[in-house]
Amino acid sequence: MTRVGGGGLSRNPFGNVEARKQASETSTPSTLQGQLEKELFGKKPPRVVDPESAETEALLAWLGAWARKLARFAGDDDDTYSVRLAQGTIAMVDATGTIYMGLPFLEEHPGEEDLILGVLAHEVGHRPKQWARYRATQPTTPEEVFRMGRLEETRADHFAGRALAAFGRSTDPVCALLMRLENPKQAGMHEYFAANLRCEVIREGFDDGHRQDALKRSMFPELAKLSGKFDLGMG
Repeated sequence: MTRVGGGGLSRNPFGNVEARKQASETSTPSTLQGQLEKELFGKKPPRVVDPESAETEALLAWLGAWARKLARFAGDDDDTYSVRLAQGTIAMVDATGTIYMGLPFLEEHPGEEDLILGVLAHEVGHRPKQWARYRATQPTTPEEVFRMGRLEETRADHFAGRALAAFGRSTDPVCALLMRLENPKQAGMHEYFAANLRCEVIREGFDDGHRQDALKRSMFPELAKLSGKFDLGMG
């Protein structure tokens, strides 16, 4: 995710800082694989801050509950992700599944649940503990590292769209944020696609979510009726 403080909002949000094509042409595949995983999940974590009020404690509990809901939606265990409040980021996830949500960002968008959940869902969509399993190929060149990084960010965007659909939310706020924060001069220079393309991916994920839900309801109408009674709860 874009850093708010030290990183600056000129960088595209939701994930890591700009991709760095620093690997040499003589790098081995294993070295390149390590570089890719470092780019995705190995960045230095932001400064963690503890809740200082009942309001921030409640906000952290709300985020934790939604992280568990999103984990279940992704097919992960409830305890796969933990949420910490932090400075100097909007949001990022590390290799252990710790999601750092920027407190300044949250304070700037009080009550904007669809936006906050879209950001949180993107981080869950990276599924860092599962990433080694579902990566398709080993990169052999720095260019492949760059392309696979883009693929991973696109996968997380698509998941965010599906999750927003599943929980009856809107994609408009998160797409508006992407468009607002994009720096046109940097378009195509980092691991993210342009904001308008990212929004298309998010909305396609959203549409996929609705199509899957409609299919389930048509095939299993009684189960669909029951599912509405289940509360995913506060964990």
